[in-house]
Amino acid sequence: MVTVAMRGERSEVGRALEKVDGFALGLGAESARYWSLHRKRFKWLAEFVYERAEKAEGFRILDVGNSFQTVLLKSLFPYSQVDTLGYYDHRFSAGDGSVHLEMDLNDAYFEDRWPKLGGEGYDLIVFAEVIEHLYTSPEQVLNCLRSLLRKGGRILVQTPNAVALKKRLRLLSGKNPYELIRLDRGNPGHFRELTVRDLRRYAKLCDFEVEGVWMDSNLVDGKRFDRVCDRVSNFLPGPLRGGISMSLRA
Repeated sequence: MVTVAMRGERSEVGRALEKVDGFALGLGAESARYWSLHRKRFKWLAEFVYERAEKAEGFRILDVGNSFQTVLLKSLFPYSQVDTLGYYDHRFSAGDGSVHLEMDLNDAYFEDRWPKLGGEGYDLIVFAEVIEHLYTSPEQVLNCLRSLLRKGGRILVQTPNAVALKKRLRLLSGKNPYELIRLDRGNPGHFRELTVRDLRRYAKLCDFEVEGVWMDSNLVDGKRFDRVCDRVSNFLPGPLRGGISMSLRA
């Protein structure tokens, strides 16, 4: 049995998290485990969005790759527009009134396949745990997403850190720290992980301002070696931690 609820969360974000706790349990053990492992990351994401959208009228959010964060954001902002982009997963609906833009993000290479908005752009695009799954250059993908933003809008990128402590130690021992591409075309795994420097470079190429960078090891999973490294890295300099969150301003 997977336990996901955490006590004492009575803020708006906390209440939204508790709703998704119950939602995750209803999806079965595997999905509930994923939610439990990523819950701290989702909480950070929700707080980031809440701080920027709480007092904004007509705040428009685009979630790339609908998943648990889609349900969480809609629960937190029931009167805001939360749309989705990518492959549609029917389990994670943003509810009535939400627009889904169906797209293989690897097709961002072809500008004529970029989504065309009939109305306003978005204030915030959530691009969480997606970029590492794409084989198309992040420069192309970020330019595509930029075209969907309002002036001054943001993209929140979350992705694993390619040079986290556990990966450096594996390389030193002569082992490849990155998994092989899977046989599952729908979920092939990570094609390319990135560093903060990589993301800064792509941000500059796409004319984004890097508004903020946050490093953490909130996701503690895997073998004992991985779990120990992740816990230890929280007490070490940021570049050794497991996850990157970066806010890009158009």
